[in-house]
Amino acid sequence: MKGLVLAAGEGSRLRPFTFSRPKHLIPLLGKPMIRYAIDDLVSSGVRDIGVVVGYFKDLIK
Repeated sequence: MKGLVLAAGEGSRLRPFTFSRPKHLIPLLGKPMIRYAIDDLVSSGVRDIGVVVGYFKDLIK
């Protein structure tokens, strides 16, 4: 099964935290928020995961 994580927004409602990084990389309880979405997909059996990026796309690898 394939999964897709949408991570292209600017996160304007989370400023000032998003001035230097996208909202998906803001740490929450010790890990970036995007990690929670990826972990949920993996635990549901998804093995092919794509990430749609935009804002600060070079920081998400």
